[in-house]
Amino acid sequence: MLNLRNAILSHVKIGVYSNRRSNGEYLYGMCRHVQLLRNHSTDQDQLINRVIGLVKKFDKIDEAKVTETADFQKDLSLDSLDRVELVMAIEEEFSVEIPDAEADKLNCCADVAKYITSCPSEKVSETS
Repeated sequence: MLNLRNAILSHVKIGVYSNRRSNGEYLYGMCRHVQLLRNHSTDQDQLINRVIGLVKKFDKIDEAKVTETADFQKDLSLDSLDRVELVMAIEEEFSVEIPDAEADKLNCCADVAKYITSCPSEKVSETS
């Protein structure tokens, strides 16, 4: 029966825990995987909230207009010098270096959070 189950699972491309002793351990493993996905989502939400908070502190921006997808230039009316100052503040806050070519692609808070997430973890400060 176990061989039949393993054959079916290998065709369906579902991971099989070879070292489990009972069905309960398998469920624990699946629950752990779901928990890791939830933690990643929570971490991403916290990062976006940190970025939004930082942008709201920028003195040339109306706090009420800042959202995850508000465009820095169009919605928040930042000129090129203001954007450079904002990028410098982001670099300082998150301990990352953003090359000019990448900085030009950062148009909203969601873009900044995505960029920070894509940076190697040793370069990103996790302190708030």
